[in-house]
Amino acid sequence: MLERYGHGGDLTTAESLYGLPADGFLDFSSNMNPFGPPGAVGKLLAERWRELARYPDPAVRELRRTLAEKYGIPEASILVGNGAAELIDLTVRALKPESVGLARPSFSEYEEAVRKIGGGIVDIPLSPDNGFALSETALRQAAASADLLLLGHPNNPTGKMADPAMLHRLVQDRIPLVLDEAFVDFAPDEQAVSLIRLASATKGLYVLRSMTKFYAIPGIRLGFMVAHPEEIRAMKELQVPWSVNTMAQWIGQAVLAEREYAERTRRWLEDERPRLVQGLQSLGLHVFPSDVNFLLVSIPESLGIDVKTLQNLMGQLGVLIRDASLFPGLNDSYFRVAVRLREDNETLITRLAQALRINGEPAAHEAPPAETEHSGIPKSGDSAPLAPTIMFQGTSSDAGKSILTTALCRILLQDGRKVAPFKSQNMSLNSYVTPDGKEIGRAQGMQADACRIAATTDMNPILLKPKKDMVSQVVVHGKPLRDYDARTYREKYLGEAQEIVKEALGRMRRRYDVVVIEGAGSPAEVNLKDRDIVNMRLAGWADAPVLLIADIDRGGVFASLVGTLDILTPEERDRVKGFVINKFRGDVTLLKPGLDWLERRTGKPVLGVIPYLPDLGLEDEDSASLDAKRPSGPKREGQVDVAVLRLPRLSNFTDFDPLFEEPDVHVRYVSGVSDWGEPDAVILPGSKNTVDDLKFLRENGLEACVRRHVQEGGRLIGICAGYQMLGRRLLDPDRIESDTGELPGIGLFPSETTFTPDKRTERVSGSANWPGAGRGALPVEGYEIHMGRTVFVEDVRRPFSIRIHDAPELAASYHEDGAMSEDGKVWGTYVHGILHNDELRRVWINEIRTDKGWAPLDGQLQFHSKREAAFDRLADHVRSHLDMARIYAMIEGSDEGSGNE
Repeated sequence: MLERYGHGGDLTTAESLYGLPADGFLDFSSNMNPFGPPGAVGKLLAERWRELARYPDPAVRELRRTLAEKYGIPEASILVGNGAAELIDLTVRALKPESVGLARPSFSEYEEAVRKIGGGIVDIPLSPDNGFALSETALRQAAASADLLLLGHPNNPTGKMADPAMLHRLVQDRIPLVLDEAFVDFAPDEQAVSLIRLASATKGLYVLRSMTKFYAIPGIRLGFMVAHPEEIRAMKELQVPWSVNTMAQWIGQAVLAEREYAERTRRWLEDERPRLVQGLQSLGLHVFPSDVNFLLVSIPESLGIDVKTLQNLMGQLGVLIRDASLFPGLNDSYFRVAVRLREDNETLITRLAQALRINGEPAAHEAPPAETEHSGIPKSGDSAPLAPTIMFQGTSSDAGKSILTTALCRILLQDGRKVAPFKSQNMSLNSYVTPDGKEIGRAQGMQADACRIAATTDMNPILLKPKKDMVSQVVVHGKPLRDYDARTYREKYLGEAQEIVKEALGRMRRRYDVVVIEGAGSPAEVNLKDRDIVNMRLAGWADAPVLLIADIDRGGVFASLVGTLDILTPEERDRVKGFVINKFRGDVTLLKPGLDWLERRTGKPVLGVIPYLPDLGLEDEDSASLDAKRPSGPKREGQVDVAVLRLPRLSNFTDFDPLFEEPDVHVRYVSGVSDWGEPDAVILPGSKNTVDDLKFLRENGLEACVRRHVQEGGRLIGICAGYQMLGRRLLDPDRIESDTGELPGIGLFPSETTFTPDKRTERVSGSANWPGAGRGALPVEGYEIHMGRTVFVEDVRRPFSIRIHDAPELAASYHEDGAMSEDGKVWGTYVHGILHNDELRRVWINEIRTDKGWAPLDGQLQFHSKREAAFDRLADHVRSHLDMARIYAMIEGSDEGSGNE
């Protein structure tokens, strides 16, 4: 038996059983991070090996201090041990329970620790019918007859997290609880689901953590426990002296500093786990949902094989899997596998298919893994058809690539095509949250809306969000990777980014009939061309005909087109099939001589001259377009005056688009005190750097204007970063947003915001309990994008009750959001798009009208319907000025496209 010593990862036993050297196996029986130990570990051992002659620190002070800083808990609440196994045994010995409630299935070492002290077991049976989820009823029944509950969070072998709210309720009811969080680091929302902070201050709650799984250092044995300081002292008295050796203490400190390693691990897992699930399912196996880096799998009776036979066959093929029938509560149809790197996972699927065939199953089980959102680009010989593509590139930024891509997407949809947008890399502070809670560029979200499809991160796999000069946050497949300066990003990351882009493009081309690609900037930026992933190299990967767009408003339109073409290589010039001149104003016949000259000079056709389309009603992507978006003009009689503070790092400015459409509202952007005027209402918007933008308001006098406005009874809204600024303090202990650790807020709400590495990106919906609405709660929806966590130090009115948009309709899934002053005139929220809710927006505008002594108006604007009509208006406009016959010929591959007829 491979698990001779009751554990996976026993390569010595595998050698003796299967006759291969230890390094000849792919080990899926042990759930370690496949990236191996962080690089800092090797460097540390090479530099400090002579210090092994010293005794280790018996109190493990430096490592405990590092853990305390990382998790924000007292050092006195931490006990470091020789792996989680020692701490499990130590906890049971210290607490001396007569009986312990254990889930079935769960980690067998729990039961072993209880049996060693003569304790009894109270079973908490889990059912495969609901994915082995823990039931609160079953837990409370067990607690009634047991002295202690000992649970895996997540469970091993199922990989399921317990419901954190349920665990909190158990703790509140004083049910003694030991939580083994050995794998919780792999969860993307680890800080939200862990009970580690609660344990540091709560008697009767003990949280165990392993450092060996996530950081791939099982050879040194390292873990820690968090509990109330009094209980930690009692545990310490029973611990063996010198339990944690010097090397373990060094390495523990080193790996905790490896933030990039941690982020890369979670990003890898999020992409790779669903792909492996699909591969296993393609073999006819049943895979249970998991929240971490391993999967519990059952073998249907129809495959005619038990787990021990399958494990033996796989071992002979050089792959180790875990026999899960050894976990109490599971039968001989279950096995467990770790999630490893893609090549290893593909080998696992291949070997499983071979093992099933050896056992007499049909060769059909050797089907390749089913496609998932993040599966690989088709290999040579893959029969999956690839959809045609067409690409818009521009002679400059803001030439109109985004809006023309949107137009063509809607035109193709109108003509019955299943169409989708694609932009490999986008730089924007105006982002969009996909239905599954990921972040992409706003333009690609809008383009997906034009296609009437759900946006995915494959449409914009890489998003750059500027934070300060030459530094951007890099968001990969909707989740933050890290901050890069421009040079480091170009030199260190673009190679990896290229593969991410190719894979995303391949998935899009397999899923849709046509993919419309948007370039970025200009293809003539010669300093960037050797590592280009957004323009001509991308066009080559996509085999895309290119339409080159120039903005005539900028002047020099013919020079920009000819100059751009001249800088391209001959192969790149061949890929350009024609020109589009955008934003034309005037008589096109006066332009005709220039068009004729351009075609003669370049041998390329002009495929369209698109007249400027005013008041389109679709959102812009970049804040650079705000000045040109629409002139505010003078305020008309009967309009309320709304001032939006134009922050240097303003983000998600589309929050205010509906206000521009309201006939009784005048909106203007305010950059300084000289612009302030006498606004009826002020909006503090979102920002990519809350701390620095609050400093900007303070230094240029706008904060004083805001305070005076509120004191005089004016209306004020804070959205996201603006909401954070309205609190008492901004805390940034890890220097996530800026170099300032603490900054006083404007102080209008009794709140404190702490910036954390994890980013919340969710679509949300719920209700607004609005004073003076004249009816019940108002429905609201929107999205959240922020890295701060806000807490209130005093009671305050919370106007919104929201939940994640796709969460079950349970009251427990709702949470309070925002804050509101007693008079209702000042309020804030984390919800972007809050003013897109027609009823709430009209109520708020009418409140301002009432302040001015004006009668309220009925709302006429249905913003979402108007936006849909705007897509059709744009499509009709572009269709009538673009040579659609030639466009379709390019898409269908029948147009040579580079010369005149």
